[in-house]
Amino acid sequence: MRKLLYCLPIALIIILASCNLPGEQATPVSPDAAFTQAAETVAAELTRVALLATPTSSIPTNTSIPTNTWTPVATNTPVATNTPVVPPTKTPLPCLMVGYSNATIDQTIPDNTKMAPGQVFIKTWRLINAGTCTWNSSYQLVFDRGDGMGVPTGYSQTLTAGSVSPGQSVDVSVTLTAPTTPGTYTGRWRFRDPNGIYFGIGGSSSWIVKIQVVNAITTTLNPVAAESGTIRSDAGPFPDFTAGESNADITKTTEVFLSFDISAIPSNATITEVKINFKDYTITGNPFGSLGVLNGYLVNYGSTVDTTDFVAGFPTGNIVDWGSTTPLNMLEVSPELKAALQPKVGTSRFQLRLQFAGSNGDAVKDRITFNAPSLIVTYTTP
Repeated sequence: MRKLLYCLPIALIIILASCNLPGEQATPVSPDAAFTQAAETVAAELTRVALLATPTSSIPTNTSIPTNTWTPVATNTPVATNTPVVPPTKTPLPCLMVGYSNATIDQTIPDNTKMAPGQVFIKTWRLINAGTCTWNSSYQLVFDRGDGMGVPTGYSQTLTAGSVSPGQSVDVSVTLTAPTTPGTYTGRWRFRDPNGIYFGIGGSSSWIVKIQVVNAITTTLNPVAAESGTIRSDAGPFPDFTAGESNADITKTTEVFLSFDISAIPSNATITEVKINFKDYTITGNPFGSLGVLNGYLVNYGSTVDTTDFVAGFPTGNIVDWGSTTPLNMLEVSPELKAALQPKVGTSRFQLRLQFAGSNGDAVKDRITFNAPSLIVTYTTP
């Protein structure tokens, strides 16, 4: 093919230079002009031949087709292999274990309770037998370590007089005494089984008594004379403090009303102890044998007392009581009066009513007269 393309121009130059068209008068042409015409003709022919020889794409170019946007194909995530679930192995409960509820473990004296120096108190825990062995009277509550608060090293006492089956709860109490020096004190306690094995909360841990001993103030409250006295159903007040059967009519009973001024106790005080001093009294007849228990009631009768304050019958709802003269012969610590007095702090009066639980109407004078009743209150302030 290439040889043909080289030969064609030479042949065309020779033919065109030597031939005239028939029927026309030849016009003299200079050698330079003739050669130029021949060259132009050859160039045109070469162009035509080149176009014939070059393959042309038959696919038209479409400029309106948008450029394709590449979208990645998501890679397939392999399916996770199922792991078989192995059921947990059930660990058997031990024989000796103590459980508790956060809401009820401290029945009395929660941690950091403020105490006066030398104050006597009763700590009570509510604990659960979380093991598989039943507790009985052979089990003991043992002081473990820390501050004994009135008990010696190695102190122990019976855990329960009965039995505590697995899952049951029991209230465990111990009587303690706050140290005389201000500070924070912590004592730790555990149980001991009949074989001498110690155990506590969660197996071996101990539970605690934690108190803060602070300087305290003790004050004696005496009845306000104008607001206190004896009331009979139809008469009074009388200036003494007699409960039982009256002089005028032994078929009628009398009641004692005691009003204590507590306005000097600061409103932010914490009552740590209340002692009842009823040691000075006079007995007529046999009031505890004939009339029953002497009951004390919390009342609020105002600044004066009269017959309208007398309570007929023998109601329930008393907060303290005495079944004999034995507790009257000592300065009796009363948690009940302590609990009743605390909400009254910040007010001016704390008032009580004393009356026997019954009357026998046997025409015999049975009564008790208190000569100098008082309350000894100990409190702390922040």
